[in-house]
Amino acid sequence: MMFNKQGDYLFRIVAVLFVFFQTIGIFAQNNNVRWEDHFSYSNVSHILEINGLIFCSAENGLFIYDPNSGELEKNSKVNELNDVGLTAFNYSQETDQLLIGYRSGEMDILGPDENKNMLEIPLHQSYTGDKRVNDIEPAGTVAVVSGEFGLATFDLENYEFNETCYFIQAGTYFGVKESAVSNGVIYAASDKGIFYHPLDEFITNFTAWEQPIGMPLTPFQHIVEFQGNIIAASDDNVYRFDGDNWLMFANYPNLRDLTVNGNTLSITQASSITNFDENLINTGTVSFGSPLNTGLKVSNITYGGSNDAGLLSGLNSIYPDGPFNNQSWSVTAVNGQIWIAPGGMSNFFIPQYNINGFYHFDGNYWVHHTYDEMLQARDIVDIEVNPIDNTEFYVCSWFEFPTWEQENIHIGMFRYKDGQMVNHYNSENSGILFRERIGGSVFDEAGNLWIGQSFVEEGAKTYMIRKNADGSWKAIDLNAAGGGAGARKPFIYNGYGFLALPRSDSGLKITDMEVVYTIDATVDRGNLPSAQVTAAAVDLNGVLWIGTINGLRVLYNPLQAVQSESFQTQPIVIEQNGLPEALLTDVQINDIKVDGANQKWLATETAGVYYFSEDGTSTVFHFTSGNSPLPSNKVNFISIDKSSGKVFFATDKGVVSYRSDAVEVGDSFGDVYAYPNPVRPGFNGEVTIKGLPIDADVRIVDITGNLIYKAKSAGGVAKWDTRNMNGKPVASGIYLVLMTNQDATETKQTKIAIVR
Repeated sequence: MMFNKQGDYLFRIVAVLFVFFQTIGIFAQNNNVRWEDHFSYSNVSHILEINGLIFCSAENGLFIYDPNSGELEKNSKVNELNDVGLTAFNYSQETDQLLIGYRSGEMDILGPDENKNMLEIPLHQSYTGDKRVNDIEPAGTVAVVSGEFGLATFDLENYEFNETCYFIQAGTYFGVKESAVSNGVIYAASDKGIFYHPLDEFITNFTAWEQPIGMPLTPFQHIVEFQGNIIAASDDNVYRFDGDNWLMFANYPNLRDLTVNGNTLSITQASSITNFDENLINTGTVSFGSPLNTGLKVSNITYGGSNDAGLLSGLNSIYPDGPFNNQSWSVTAVNGQIWIAPGGMSNFFIPQYNINGFYHFDGNYWVHHTYDEMLQARDIVDIEVNPIDNTEFYVCSWFEFPTWEQENIHIGMFRYKDGQMVNHYNSENSGILFRERIGGSVFDEAGNLWIGQSFVEEGAKTYMIRKNADGSWKAIDLNAAGGGAGARKPFIYNGYGFLALPRSDSGLKITDMEVVYTIDATVDRGNLPSAQVTAAAVDLNGVLWIGTINGLRVLYNPLQAVQSESFQTQPIVIEQNGLPEALLTDVQINDIKVDGANQKWLATETAGVYYFSEDGTSTVFHFTSGNSPLPSNKVNFISIDKSSGKVFFATDKGVVSYRSDAVEVGDSFGDVYAYPNPVRPGFNGEVTIKGLPIDADVRIVDITGNLIYKAKSAGGVAKWDTRNMNGKPVASGIYLVLMTNQDATETKQTKIAIVR
């Protein structure tokens, strides 16, 4: 059996269940072992018991818990699943398959012999409503799929949809939330009451479906089969059908779910679960201290599925360690630690009143810092870590008050040290001016903290503020357009602060805290495709990359250019189908980061993440939610941990990271190694040599000393496509890699084995 818990049960789901995802090449652009999810698993929507193991669905994945050993195993799109946003979760004992439905309308069918991803239910074109899968109910070798369109049946053996019945009255579709099958009859809990029809006569004509006489025509949210009975819930009222009559069973205020496991029916309320035996006799109620989504009794233990504390068993909270939830506006990664700011703002200025504080992975565990620590600060949008002392960091809030009714309390920003908030900076004690909507901050090499702030004073001005290393403050009006320019996180280059302003056509501001320069859409001041600048970065060659809501531009020698008072930015021109074309035209760029190899990571609003070569003319990767573990194509922010090369992506559906090869390096060698090594038959990629200093000379020779390949390192790595200087694949053998640092004071050697 697929879910037999004998032996290494937690790893069989990895090794056996999900072979399908690797064979179809869905993540063919790179090896999935490079990806890691940083999702929250605390919001449990479904609980299943399969051969003594507890399976729980969360927002972006599932986890398995062994109550005997206490072991946990998590699974998500990063390693096995095909999507995020789990909305349906069930198990077919008949076919030994795990059934998963998603908000997108897709389904995963995971079995012992074969696994399938069904790319959405085949709905006709006239249906334009919500495609989410609400429920999947197994009935023998068939599954009944409930959705906002109605019902569909799916063949679990042949992996194909059979029939679809659209629930429609007076030309309007209405949804089915759940279904149950008893004695060959489908019972559907819909927005307009209970409907039923024989399963083996399932037809697409909705008018043939019947409704029970005397039952209310109100929306029903839950329905299950239990010991020959149908139990259904409409709001707080629970009804029972015994095969002959529908009867009122009970009223349960704040009802959340109905579930069945073996001989136990469980009714979940807001903070308690009531169990019934096979004779529908109440066997007791278990209360919990956290709000519940669902519940299930397994053996003698009643488990609760919490919306913020995972799987509950008594006072125990069980779930894989992770951030408090999946909201992420920005992410900061430094030396193996991670900070997530949940945000946020809309249209680059409207507060969202987010009360979730921020989340910090300290290298061992995730810690949730609540808004109560910060005078009830809302909308945390940025966290800047002191590069000299990682135990110190600054937290920026976009909303200036705890509430609009508490305008006498000014929020501003907070300084943390050793995990504790130690300073609060606002208009009353610093250079941070009223109204204190802080877009972000950044340290310069001298230890000064630069802060971008919008909506200041009357006229909603925008300021750059600098908290100097000596404790003094300095502020300068950036002369941005009125109405609040929506300051982003600044960055520093050659003593100048750069601040992207995405609102009011304010452009990109550059200042040394004495004078202010502007790059915008006017012809002699940049000629950007839009003056709404959303991101900017200066690369290792001193080239300024500018992202706007309408695409990308670059500016060479940016400080000299803006000081000349007449300049234009340039597009990156690439060739598409033999024609020159500007790179990323009409794409909103949300963030730009430069890695140790001077290659560019670009986050977009709707197109995922691009990874470009040094000059931007070659695309190394284009990661989307369709071809990678990215949970969404809306990527808000990128952070690169320079010590490891890991690249973190904050999306509107959570954070994932990708382990790149480029790291920030010095003049000396690190731990030098090559991979893959040995290179086995069939390998068509590049061998990566890591641990190199800046501009190291790399030469590869054969065993007789003939030069095969030479290169300079970039970002601590060099790559070899296993070809010789003439472009031909090398033969099987051992190849020696000879390396020298930039000033020839250090040398290293390693070997690469090639097997053809």
